[in-house]
Amino acid sequence: MIPDKTHPKWEALVRGEIKPNFKVFSGNMMLHRLSRSVEKNGSNGNVQECIDQAHTFFSRFEQLFIDELNEIFE
Repeated sequence: MIPDKTHPKWEALVRGEIKPNFKVFSGNMMLHRLSRSVEKNGSNGNVQECIDQAHTFFSRFEQLFIDELNEIFE
C-alpha cells in the first residue's frame, strides 16, 4: 500500500535526496523530472504539487513499483 502524501519520504524523493533505481524506468524519469522542478522552484507550494504528482503516479502504477516502494517506505 502506498503511504499517505504526508509521509516525509515523499518530500525526500521529490527533492532528490532519496535516489531509487526502479526496475521500471518510468519511475526514475518521473522522480528526476520532479526533482528538477523542485530544484528550480523550492517553494512549499511547488514541493507539495510535486509530491501530489508522485503520489498519483505511484498509486496508479503501484504493482509495477511495489517492491522498491516497500524498501523506501519501510
